[in-house]
Amino acid sequence: MMNFLSSDHTEGWHSPHGRRIRDIVLGMNDGMVTVVSFLGGLTGSAISSRAVLLGGIMTGIAGSMSMFFGGYLAAKSQSDFFQRERDREWREIHDLPQMERNEVMEILERMNFTQDEAKLFTNRITSNPEVWHEFMMKEELGILDSSKGTPFRDGAWLGLSFLLGSIPPVIPYVLENNTGKSFNLSLFISVLSLASLGIFKSRLTREPLYKGAVEMALFGGIAAILGLFTGTILPRIIH
Repeated sequence: MMNFLSSDHTEGWHSPHGRRIRDIVLGMNDGMVTVVSFLGGLTGSAISSRAVLLGGIMTGIAGSMSMFFGGYLAAKSQSDFFQRERDREWREIHDLPQMERNEVMEILERMNFTQDEAKLFTNRITSNPEVWHEFMMKEELGILDSSKGTPFRDGAWLGLSFLLGSIPPVIPYVLENNTGKSFNLSLFISVLSLASLGIFKSRLTREPLYKGAVEMALFGGIAAILGLFTGTILPRIIH
């Protein structure tokens, strides 16, 4: 209808498609960093390669379940909140129409419309209850149609992404019995995978490619080394 009711608000990284990709990047990053740091801890504690492998697999599965339920509950809570706000806005339009008309006027005036223009647009907007409601949701509350949650799908994407991200770090432990060599290869694969994921993220966010690559690879590498250090030190402290 008008520019301030257009769908341009949902472009790019904040669109439903962009948000889904963001969830995938988040899930895969968490999966790789969590598992490689856990593998580092187990490797440092000098247990068998098979035990490290099983620990890594179980961590990936448990983490993916945690991400699924966390994503589901977060999306469900958001969806319930937005629905309550939608219902409340309908009630206010029905029960307090003049107050809501005044709010439309105030919003338009804050957008630098003249008073005459604001009156004209207010009359047009409030003549259609659906448009009126949509305007109030977007411009007063900042809630878009794309904000509607899909709890199961959101949780599933996060969980599956975490599980997928947890696979690269454990592959060396399947192929090599020496835990030290396996960890070195696992760290190399994970850092390389995280750098690739960072480049992908940077392309989406239109940042310099090296920024995302270095950032994600650096944090993942630090987490893995800290895990190895912790696994080496703790057994000496706790007998």
